[in-house]
Amino acid sequence: MNISSEELILEKEYLEKTKNVIRSLIDEKSAGIQESKELSYVSKRFLWEHLNEYSETEMYSTMDEEDLHVSIVNDSILKVSKLYRSLESPYFGRIDFKTEKSESLYFGLTEVRKDDKNYVYDWRSPIANLYYNYEIGLASFVTPDGTVNGEITKRRQFKIEMGKLIECFDNNMNIDDEMLQQVLLSNSDEYMRNIVNTIQKEQNEVIRYAGNDDLIIEGIAGSGKTSVAMHRIAYLLYREPDLTSNNILIFSPNNMFTEYISTVLPELGEDNALTTTFEGFAKSFIKGVEIESLTEFIERSYEKSNDDELVCYKLSTRYKKLMDEYLKEYIDNLSFGKKIGLKKLFVTSDELNEYLHSKTKRLSLADRINYIAVKLCDKFEIDEDKNVSKMTLVIRKMLKIEDDPIKIYEKLISSNQYKSLSKGEVDLEKIHYEDIFGILYLYFEIIGYPIVSKIKYVVIDEAQDYSLLQYELIKKIFKGAIFTLLGDRNQIINPYVKYNSLEDLKEVFKNSKYKVLDKTYRSSAEIIDYTNKILGLNNIKSIRKYSGNEVIKKKEKEIVSDIKGDIEYFKKIGLKRFAIITKTKEETNKLNRLFEDLVEHKKLLIIPSYLSKGLEFDGVIAYTSIDNPYNKNEKNLFYVVTTRAQHSLIVYNQK
Repeated sequence: MNISSEELILEKEYLEKTKNVIRSLIDEKSAGIQESKELSYVSKRFLWEHLNEYSETEMYSTMDEEDLHVSIVNDSILKVSKLYRSLESPYFGRIDFKTEKSESLYFGLTEVRKDDKNYVYDWRSPIANLYYNYEIGLASFVTPDGTVNGEITKRRQFKIEMGKLIECFDNNMNIDDEMLQQVLLSNSDEYMRNIVNTIQKEQNEVIRYAGNDDLIIEGIAGSGKTSVAMHRIAYLLYREPDLTSNNILIFSPNNMFTEYISTVLPELGEDNALTTTFEGFAKSFIKGVEIESLTEFIERSYEKSNDDELVCYKLSTRYKKLMDEYLKEYIDNLSFGKKIGLKKLFVTSDELNEYLHSKTKRLSLADRINYIAVKLCDKFEIDEDKNVSKMTLVIRKMLKIEDDPIKIYEKLISSNQYKSLSKGEVDLEKIHYEDIFGILYLYFEIIGYPIVSKIKYVVIDEAQDYSLLQYELIKKIFKGAIFTLLGDRNQIINPYVKYNSLEDLKEVFKNSKYKVLDKTYRSSAEIIDYTNKILGLNNIKSIRKYSGNEVIKKKEKEIVSDIKGDIEYFKKIGLKRFAIITKTKEETNKLNRLFEDLVEHKKLLIIPSYLSKGLEFDGVIAYTSIDNPYNKNEKNLFYVVTTRAQHSLIVYNQK
């Protein structure tokens, strides 16, 4: 609902007032930063000129003060940067909240506060729950001092660009609200955008979840899972002052996806979190050889160039059982052949073997060795903190324990246990994806799991494509972290993984909360109607209305002229960003050659199905050659491809 001309004038005045406050805050903080830099320079110069006059304790104390001072200056610089950014669009929403008195509250990306007055509240603040969770009427929010009850009498949304008020209207909160529909109808971008002005209630609950349990989020295609994950990270950084982006690790499905999400946190005023893929993480430990990526593994799986039975086996609990049996026999055969001594103190080989096999038999090998190392430090009366790690190296050498993960794995695959249960040969020149778990599991069980205490939160996107064994391994590695897992069982493209729902992950993440995001915001109603039929779904409805652009189904005639015609059609209906998503890499390479000029000038993106996960485009051409349509076993892959489209979908050569 549009507002009156009188109210519009008042809103423009408030915008100018807010911008002036922001400018004054920038000036104040910039002056403070400059003064602090000058004082720091003088302090450091004085320290070095009078270095001989300081005791060691005084010198270190002064240096610590300087480090703290630098940290405060850097924090001020970050705040100034956020204020500069907020000048372009200081806020996006307002509510009028009535308790004993009525107050107008504005919400934006960055808090604007001066002289004990909040001109704009940060979207992550507790009071912002009023904006995201309530319609007009009774409402409440929680503060450290308790719950504040009141009534929302007005709910207003703004579109502000380059400091100018473009649009302003009142609305009650519902799924068809004007701002949300405008955003959904807009064209997609090369990078994911923040969604602070359209966060919905069910998304807000996930973003602000404050418990210490792990979170398992099952969200249908287009429900905003990844956006929710990124905004949750920003919320955690706001809520926990001592938390930094370097304490958060994101597991991403591939590097293209990592690039796609790379601008969200900076838009929200935060540094990007650490990001890796499962195979990228494995490269930290498996060195000197090439490791197959998940994308390459999926590609190999669908092109049937592997032994399905062997791959299934290596991703199953049966394989872990074989490795555990191998480990038991391996440990049972370990033995100290001689005594160990230091400064006339000795521990006999019999005592060492008793420690190894009797007193620690319930522990892993790594923990047994650590136990022995502690005992030896105590026996030899040497400092435990300084010498345990050195002692463990001595013990491993005495037991002739290999510390190269590849060589450890080689011993497994040459063992009688492996040969009796597996027919397959293992190529260790390039590590296959299905072998990564086995290599890391054996290595960590023998050498010990890495200590990564700095990682406080782990976020895993596209969680449906990881096996339970992978989760067991990741959870052991990051045992002190809180996990957020996001995925959709309907979008499983790993043919060797199957979940009834992601609630199955509770088998590993026992103390976890399972939540569902069941509304889709990405695709038009026509596209959702089509994609539902692929998997026989009837419970997924588009929040977007019917666009009038029906899904177009074609058979290939002359592919170059056909697709050029499709591109012209996309342009005619106002689409700006579109992609051809092929079934296989071979088809991608073929079309890249045919449309080399368009691809080179970034007017067209052509990617295989395996790389399209998590991405979205205004228009999608789902292409597969006539003789290679998606079959029944590949329907989830086809579903992923078609749900990338926002406004228009053209499907080639598919029944």
